Amino acid sequence: MSKRILMVADVSAEAVHGGAERMLYHHLRALVDAGYDVTMLTRQPTPDAEVCIELPQFGIQEFRFPFSGDKGYKGLQELKSAAKQWWKHHQDDFDVVISEQPFVMWALLKAGCKLPRLQVCFSFAFEEYETRHALDMTWKHKLAIAAMRKLEAKVYRSADNLMGLSKFTQDRMAQFFSVSQRHCAINPAAADKYHGLRLEQRDEVCAELGWTTPVVTTLRNLVPRTGVDLMIQAAAIVKTSHPEVRFVIMGDGMLRESMQQLADDLGVSDMITFTGYLPEDSVQKRLLASDVFMLPTRGLEGFGLVTLEANAWGTPVLATPISANKELVPTIIHNQLSKNASPLALAEQLMWMIDTPLSKAQRQRTQEDAFRQYNWQKHDQDFLQMVEALAEGKS
Repeated sequence: MSKRILMVADVSAEAVHGGAERMLYHHLRALVDAGYDVTMLTRQPTPDAEVCIELPQFGIQEFRFPFSGDKGYKGLQELKSAAKQWWKHHQDDFDVVISEQPFVMWALLKAGCKLPRLQVCFSFAFEEYETRHALDMTWKHKLAIAAMRKLEAKVYRSADNLMGLSKFTQDRMAQFFSVSQRHCAINPAAADKYHGLRLEQRDEVCAELGWTTPVVTTLRNLVPRTGVDLMIQAAAIVKTSHPEVRFVIMGDGMLRESMQQLADDLGVSDMITFTGYLPEDSVQKRLLASDVFMLPTRGLEGFGLVTLEANAWGTPVLATPISANKELVPTIIHNQLSKNASPLALAEQLMWMIDTPLSKAQRQRTQEDAFRQYNWQKHDQDFLQMVEALAEGKS
């Protein structure tokens, strides 16, 4: 069996900052634990970052293509040029490629990489870009979207096998890129068991945070597709009958200032706290202490890993019936979907959940249900089977 694996991504494995890094972490850990000789390849997370680092948590190296951060044509040319030079010196070092995002992989293909490849897909870059510019769309944006879609088509269609986290992603792969379902396996992600806190400490953590009334949290990038503005509008409706409820918005992004202004305009700034990015332990405490976790997705939820992060603490999730939310959220006991993706529907379901709080035993059952159905052991096993089949030429 082949042992030399090149893991390719557009994010760094140095630290976990979001869902993409979390999935990368688990895949690297699974490969290393299985005995594969793994090398990580990505692009510089910042222009001044080192171009080669050690990843002591895995005992492997991470190579980084020089990258200015430009998200347009210039950035692609930088990656293409860097890949050409790097591949010239490393093309004989690997037997199999696993890629988790499209851009660095595209550059590697341009450099001549033709190794057997498993392509993992969480979401599509061209769709994300399109949602960010929906309100200021120009012909330049439309050209960029078309170019990104063409780039992604090359990456996905050229892969030997593909893996998505949901049926939603599998269907979109067929819709956009004509990739047959038999070439795109579904392998759901899982819930992390966080060490350092216990479910029994919830009252203690609530007291530490000063939370004495019901609290609704979310953990999102503040961009259009995540729909956090729907949550703020729902808060205004909730305030009329439940003024004691508090909302905590964890995360940051391009819309933070406008969201804070929206809260002011709707008269709910006294109910809402914007925390910005928080360290992992602070996030976990707030997930544990929450009465409800809201996922007000407007579009493009490829899986919804954060649903499992909340459920791992027994916290019930209220989500819009959008994208993969419809697949994942209802499978875990006590989770709820709103009737539609509107502030009114979210508010109505939220008020019912606030008026019907879960007991400690019910929260325990939610946690157990999440870990029973979604665990990394099963995900890793299926992932490694795909890698092994590819390495042995059985894909």
